[in-house]
Amino acid sequence: MQRTNHVTATAGFDPAGTPLEGGDASRPPGAPGRAAKRVALVISHLGPGGAQRVVTNAVEEMAGRGLDLHVMVFTDRPDAYPTDSRATYHVWLPRRDRDAVSLDAEGLEENGAVPAPQSARTGLRALRPLVPNAAAFAFELWRISAWIRRTIQAIEPDAVLSFLTQTNIMTVLATRGLGVRTVISERNDPRLQRHRPRVEFLRRIVYRRADVVTANSKGALDALGAFVPNEKLAFLPNPLIRSSASEVVDYGAPTVVTVGRLVAQKGVDVLLDAWAEVVDALPDWRLAIVGGGPLEAELKTRARELGIENSVSWIGQVPDPFPWLRGAQFFVMTSRFEGTPNALLEAMACGLPAVVSDASPGPCELIGADDDSAGLIVPVDDAAATAAAIIRLAQDETRRRRLALQARKRAGAHEADQAIDVWLRLLGCE
Repeated sequence: MQRTNHVTATAGFDPAGTPLEGGDASRPPGAPGRAAKRVALVISHLGPGGAQRVVTNAVEEMAGRGLDLHVMVFTDRPDAYPTDSRATYHVWLPRRDRDAVSLDAEGLEENGAVPAPQSARTGLRALRPLVPNAAAFAFELWRISAWIRRTIQAIEPDAVLSFLTQTNIMTVLATRGLGVRTVISERNDPRLQRHRPRVEFLRRIVYRRADVVTANSKGALDALGAFVPNEKLAFLPNPLIRSSASEVVDYGAPTVVTVGRLVAQKGVDVLLDAWAEVVDALPDWRLAIVGGGPLEAELKTRARELGIENSVSWIGQVPDPFPWLRGAQFFVMTSRFEGTPNALLEAMACGLPAVVSDASPGPCELIGADDDSAGLIVPVDDAAATAAAIIRLAQDETRRRRLALQARKRAGAHEADQAIDVWLRLLGCE
C-alpha cells in the first residue's frame, strides 16, 4: 500500500495548491467539471478492528465506482486487512519523545491521555506528571485536529467521513469553517461503550455540529438522539464484501466458531465458561477462536484451568475469516457490547446460524426474531444460557438448516452495492 506522511499531493494540485502538470486549477473541489467526486475518510489507524474492516471494505467498493478516495490515519500501525491501491493514504507520523504524553494508540477509544513511563522522567521532565491529564489530552486533540484540517484543506474533498468517537470529535472541530460536508460515524453501542467524562462531554457538544451523524444500528441511533437533532441522524450500514476465494477450512470435527479481537468487550471469557459446560454433552465438537489481542495469554490460561484446552483451537488474527467461517457449523458471539459486528454479518453471509448475546441492539437486529430469525439470542454474561443454546443448535441439524436460510437472507440487505448507495447519498456524492 502506498502511504505518504503529512499532506500529500492531490489530483490536479500540490499541497500548496499549485496546479500540477496536467492539473486544472480552474476546477475547484465540488465543481461540476471535476472528473470524480473526492471523499476523505478519517480513522485513527488501519490495524485490527471492526471499524477498520468497514473502511477497507468501503474503500474497495467506492474505488470500483471511480471515486477519488483519500484515507487519513494518524497512528501508523500495521494494516490488518488488505488495502486498495486505488486510494491515496495520508499518515501523520509525529515525532514522539520517550516521555511524550499522547493519546491512546488503539484509536483514542478507551484510555485517553496516558502518562509517561516513570523511567523517562528526569530533571524538568519530572514535572510532567503535574500537568493535568485533561491538559495533555487537549493538547493532543488540538495537534491531531490541526493536522486533519491541513490535510483536508490540501485534499479539497467534496465530503469527509470519519469513524469512532474521538476521531469524530477531532474531525468536526477540524472542518469548522471549511464548507466541506462532514459526516461522522459511531460504530458501536453509545449506551455501553463508555469514554472518559471529558470525551463524553465533548461528544454531546460537538456531534450536533456535524452535517450528518450516523450509526450502524437503529438502537445506537436512538441513543445518539439524546443529544443530536433527529434530522441529522442516519443509518449507515456495514458494507458486506465477500471473499473472492472459495477455500473451506477442514476442522476435522464439527465446529462452533467465533471471530473477534481478544478484548474484554468480546466476552470470550464467557464463551470459554460456556464451552466448559458444552464439552460433556458434545464431546466430538470443537470451538474455534479466530482473532488475536491483548487477552490472548489470559484466555488460554483460563481454557487450561477449565480443562477444555484440547477442544479449543486458537486460530489467531487472519486477513480473511471466510474460509474459517465456511468450515464451521454455526457461529457464537458473546460480546458485552457491539455496534453491527462485521464478523456476525460475514458468518450469516456464509449461511451460519448464530448464538448472540442481547447486550446491544445491533446483533439482535441482525438476528431478528420469531419465524424469520437467523439464530438464538441469550442474556449477556450468561454462560449457562449460552451453553444451553450451543447444545440446542448442535443437536438439531434441521433447525440449523432453517436458520441458515434466514441468515443468508438477512445478510443480503448489507451487500456492498446496496450499502454504499446509502453511504454516497449521505455524503452527497451520488
